[in-house]
Amino acid sequence: MKKLISLVLALAMVLMVGAALAADDGSISVTNATRGQTYEAYLIFTASPSNPDDVTENIIYTATAAQVAVDGFDDVFDKIVDENGDYTISVKDGVTADAVISFVKDNIDDLKKGSAIAGTWDDNDTITFSGLKYGYYYISSSLGTLVTIDTAGKNITVYDKNESTPDGPDKIITAEDNTIDSSLDLADQGLEKNDTSVGSTESFEVTFNATNWVKSDDEQTAGSGSEGTKVTEWNFADTPTGLEIDKTTVKVFVNGTEVTSTVDDIDVDANGKLTFTIPWVDENGTHLYATQTSTSALIPVKVTYDAVVTDAAATAVATNEVVIKYNNDTELGNDTTETYTYKFKVLKTDENGGALDGAEFELYFGDTVLTFRVIDGVYHYDPDGTVTHIAPTGENAEALVVGLDDASYTLKEVVVPAGYNKAADTPVSGLSPVDTADADATTVTIENNKGTELPSTGGIGTTIFYVIGGVLLVGAAIILVARRKASE
Repeated sequence: MKKLISLVLALAMVLMVGAALAADDGSISVTNATRGQTYEAYLIFTASPSNPDDVTENIIYTATAAQVAVDGFDDVFDKIVDENGDYTISVKDGVTADAVISFVKDNIDDLKKGSAIAGTWDDNDTITFSGLKYGYYYISSSLGTLVTIDTAGKNITVYDKNESTPDGPDKIITAEDNTIDSSLDLADQGLEKNDTSVGSTESFEVTFNATNWVKSDDEQTAGSGSEGTKVTEWNFADTPTGLEIDKTTVKVFVNGTEVTSTVDDIDVDANGKLTFTIPWVDENGTHLYATQTSTSALIPVKVTYDAVVTDAAATAVATNEVVIKYNNDTELGNDTTETYTYKFKVLKTDENGGALDGAEFELYFGDTVLTFRVIDGVYHYDPDGTVTHIAPTGENAEALVVGLDDASYTLKEVVVPAGYNKAADTPVSGLSPVDTADADATTVTIENNKGTELPSTGGIGTTIFYVIGGVLLVGAAIILVARRKASE
């Protein structure tokens, strides 16, 4: 009966509990341990194995009178009291291992014998509790969950199932340095989509929550569970379109502290792809970073860098997809931002609405005339361009202007078609995003009227009247004087 009781108890209570150990010389080693957390072992029930060198069976567990008096104890355990007042215990029929663990966890303060036993860390993320007596041990961590073990032995190793699942990444655009005018600069945006112009500098931020160990796929049940995946490195890749990443601006932060100097192989390849590796263990295999808090297995990582918007963004939405992997193998996740430029069409007509060639315009933002490059007849905004005149041509006398920010501008006619009056300055706003079809883009129609330009002050006719009137007054004065002299 004693053998049967002890075997049932051992099978039902293996989850998250240490083993029965030889007097003062046994140990429990917990692997997968998360640095930055606190691990403690508690003796719950004493044990008397029949074979000190093999404590996997034939173990008699005993409880004290105080323990069996804990509320709910009799709902979980059967007990037999001996002549010395000690209780031999076994798990009741139908009570699951999880129920046993929940009972121990919920009543740990009343069930534990003595204070917490501290462990010792080694160089490979293992914490060992040494000098233990035979007994049934409960091992906890500050993460709020328990350690899983699958056996009971004199010197045993168990897997810590407190490791977590990393998450992320989240990518945002944090700032914009616009080339058209500093008044268009934006900071603290935190957006996944943004409006800007060619030549502007975008600032990006990528965040994800790393872990030292990645939780195994199998669920935790009594007598089961496997070791998680040890993370040795995190791999970063960002593939942009319409953006030129500046690798000299890359900064990496772990737990809020910059660690850029430790990052390996920061590189931007011929296609503009940014890659680098964040080492996660030292030469001994020991994890480099502890968890940030004592209640979480996650370790926050932040990456920042800048990229210049290229001319490719004038004809297609600029994107950059970041992918995070660990151990250069398993993908954690990905995220993409989108950067938009804007465009519009200039349509030149006569007073009858017909296409009119020969006009040229300058586009102003405030008092600044913008510059362009002409590619296949399309005017691409370029802060380093040399073209300042926009000339609508072709069958429809039109010009397409691309690569601008979504702002307000002014078109000024600087070359007027022969025989026509100069058009007034024309405001331009409400531009179309880059992914709008050219045919559907915002259109600004500017009309020229035929004829001679009228005087701005009323015309020469009025001037003549003033001159003739003045002459008449002078003549009248002369005649009046002459008549007076004649009368005298």
